[in-house]
Amino acid sequence: MKKIYYSFVCVLLLETLASQVVPYSPTPVIDKNIADIIHINNDTAQSIRGLSKIIQFERSEYIFNLKVNSYPENITIYIFDENNASAGPYYFNESYLATNPFTCRECYILIDYENQELPIEVELLSITHPIPVDTSTPIPYKKNDIRENPTILVTGFWPPTNEMIRHFSQNENLNTNGWQGDDWEGRGYDIVSYFPEFESPDCDNCGIGYGDFEVDYQDTSQDYWPIVNELNPIAIITFSRGFIDHSWEMEFNFYNRTNWYGDYETPTLPTPNPPDESVANYFIRHSTLPVENLVSAIDNANIGLDPYIDWNGNPGQFVSEFMGYHGVWYKDIHSFGDNACVIAGHIHVGGLIDWDTARLASEISIREIIDYVDQFSYTSGDINDDEMIDILDIVILVNAIIGTIELTTVQTYAADLNGDNNINIQDIILTINLILS
Repeated sequence: MKKIYYSFVCVLLLETLASQVVPYSPTPVIDKNIADIIHINNDTAQSIRGLSKIIQFERSEYIFNLKVNSYPENITIYIFDENNASAGPYYFNESYLATNPFTCRECYILIDYENQELPIEVELLSITHPIPVDTSTPIPYKKNDIRENPTILVTGFWPPTNEMIRHFSQNENLNTNGWQGDDWEGRGYDIVSYFPEFESPDCDNCGIGYGDFEVDYQDTSQDYWPIVNELNPIAIITFSRGFIDHSWEMEFNFYNRTNWYGDYETPTLPTPNPPDESVANYFIRHSTLPVENLVSAIDNANIGLDPYIDWNGNPGQFVSEFMGYHGVWYKDIHSFGDNACVIAGHIHVGGLIDWDTARLASEISIREIIDYVDQFSYTSGDINDDEMIDILDIVILVNAIIGTIELTTVQTYAADLNGDNNINIQDIILTINLILS
């Protein structure tokens, strides 16, 4: 009995880690012309086989709920959209399967297994939408001379995530072409990256690695805190390899957990465990990235990826979630002050995405984050955000005081020059002094 239990635990562990470090076989190529067109009624299960096509009313995120009644070993499910983006492989768990959220209008379901001659009965039980979660609006941050070019920190672990952000590394040994993140694209932000190296840059089972980071709990913490304390990043995006497909998965939940999977060297679990002693075990911190904006931006780019938000799941209980937790942890304890961190979160990158496409998607994501962060920046006194403090700002300030206009949240921060949470004559006097000086 002990041997059976031990074998079960080993299999469970390997399957979980495989999504982050071990690739599956390549995604099958489908011929859409031979797909069976089926019509879905969520009140009635629909039998499907081979390759099936469902046409939805609109292109949106869908979760496909399936059941298998009799099946051979090694059966897998793949989902495709009209642009050949894919997700999978998915495996049944006790005859049931719910896919991750997948964006499509023409949705294709492929049932793939080795012996095609054996009978198989798969039912599509329903198609549902993921349940979104409310996210908080960032606190506006004050522009200042100390941080003329705020820094966005991006990190990676396994390929392709380390390769896609290599051009943002300031380490000459890792980036021989020179740092390309200085005032990136003239947007007023410096982009800085950190990641591990591996003996094979396109490795499958990569191991611990070496360099800026290692795939190791203790090394990650020891390297991470000095980096963020030096950079004072305004935003943090942690990347790692996720499912072996073409997904761009925005994680939402990060747990101060104790049930991590062991890494490669003793001690194999975090020390301390849980890592964050300031909160309770399994305390949840959330991503504050503009995840819906990111899904739309990647989807609209038509680069063959499947972007979606994992509202209710977890990022895997391995070093990637550990790194993601560190990002949102830093943001939560540095949300105020002149060097505030405005947003942070983790993105799992599909292991089948080639380096060039991954780099393109990472840059699309960074642009979207810059646009989002810009909405919450302000300069004290510059209420209309025209990069000048002048009589126009005083006019707005007076109208706000007498109640003829209502300031936005960011304008309120810009107008409250003395920081007393009141907009009054004192702020007018301080604004006049700024203009005269």
